[in-house]
Amino acid sequence: MARARTKRHIPERMERCKERWFENPLQNKGKWREVCGFLPECELFLEIGCGKGKFCTEMAVKHPDVLYIALERDSSVILAAIEKAHNEEIPNLFFLNVDANLLENYFEEDEVDKMFLNFSDPWSRRNKPKRRLTYRDFLVQYKKMLKNGGQIWMKTDNDILFDFSLEEFEFCGFELSELTRELQNSEYDKENVRTEFEQKFIDQGIGIKRVVATNRK
Repeated sequence: MARARTKRHIPERMERCKERWFENPLQNKGKWREVCGFLPECELFLEIGCGKGKFCTEMAVKHPDVLYIALERDSSVILAAIEKAHNEEIPNLFFLNVDANLLENYFEEDEVDKMFLNFSDPWSRRNKPKRRLTYRDFLVQYKKMLKNGGQIWMKTDNDILFDFSLEEFEFCGFELSELTRELQNSEYDKENVRTEFEQKFIDQGIGIKRVVATNRK
């Protein structure tokens, strides 16, 4: 099997796009709208695991009045997303090159309006469910960051992860709606923005699982 090529000159390329990401995002906690030049009442969307950025760039363009923060821990992957936002001059899209385990360090209580979990790692190997981004320890963090009535939009191709997530959402007091196991054939697909992975799965005839989990405090 051929190895994936490592991107070259990552620091230099990140530096050229430094207006799109934050080297020290700890300073932004509770002040994201102010720091990014948005009004206090604007909505803040957070995507965890943005990959190469197809979804976040399209969403930011679709919602120009929303402050969109996209997170990805792999610098060689997020570089593509950052360069895309930089080249297309998308003013409301910013990035975090950090691990989702540290989210509470970057976002204040009630600071986020909506979160997106798209095709997260299912961690299907034995004894790994606690690493899933919908495990209850993560959901407790999300509940603090989300406003009352804030939402998590989740999509996956993985049945096991989806069933697991539904149980965890309900355990943590989220209200579930817009649930489908065939998003591409549902009423919700009209407004759906597809990710790179999503289109590949659809082309393979795999049903896309999707749910909206609303925070109730």
